[in-house]
Amino acid sequence: MSHSQQRHSARVNVGGQEVNINIDMGGSKPHGPIHFSGDERLPDGVASVKTEQELHMGVMNASSSAFSNPEQNARRIGFKEGMKVADFGAGSGAHTIALADVVGASGVVYAVDVQRDLLTRIQNNAVQAGHDNVEVVWGNMEEFGGLSIRDDLLDGVLLSNTLFQVDDKLSTIKEAWRVLKPSGVLAIIDWLDSFGGMGPPQNSVVTQAEATLLCTDNGFAFKKDIPVGEHHYGLVFVKMVAGETIQQTLANSHTKEENFISRTISQELL
Repeated sequence: MSHSQQRHSARVNVGGQEVNINIDMGGSKPHGPIHFSGDERLPDGVASVKTEQELHMGVMNASSSAFSNPEQNARRIGFKEGMKVADFGAGSGAHTIALADVVGASGVVYAVDVQRDLLTRIQNNAVQAGHDNVEVVWGNMEEFGGLSIRDDLLDGVLLSNTLFQVDDKLSTIKEAWRVLKPSGVLAIIDWLDSFGGMGPPQNSVVTQAEATLLCTDNGFAFKKDIPVGEHHYGLVFVKMVAGETIQQTLANSHTKEENFISRTISQELL
């Protein structure tokens, strides 16, 4: 979002009920990232934007397997204590907080988004939950080098209900590749279909096959798929580096995962 934003109100039909939402509309997205200080807060009475999934869950009181369980997802992906991971398109922050639980005090979670109010909300929620391992980053993940996260820093990147929303999907995947360590993990969770409007518009749905091709054509090896709810698919990829075959990348990923677990156990025993 640009620094000059406009807020528009709209009414949407969710589960047969009319729901009021406030949407921040803007022109260009920021070219440079901004880190928020720990004491920045939204003024009292400012309504936070809710994601489409939150609206559905709120109206339908949905807590079934139809919707993803963030903490369960984080563990199924393979993220572990001590890792540095990023939540691209963090939105409401549900997965950010879940990731913070999983990586623990020795790990770090970078919540990345283009909406400042959402990042401030995430920051507040993290503090209230007792997490000091969450850092918020305002930047353009749709631009290679658009985030203030250095090359080869992260063990993992998560794109949850984000890929269908971004305009430049290719640059988003390339930015994930840039910030990941060799053999780092990229996880994608997205809608299987529109489901009659419960999910994204039909023309915005990114199919599982399309997401797989996008990643495997741009520096990632497919590792596995994971169950993430009836209406979503979950895919896990591994960052490849020059000169490696897919088999070597996956073997190196397995070795690094075992070494990471061994180091963590050793540190706990000290």
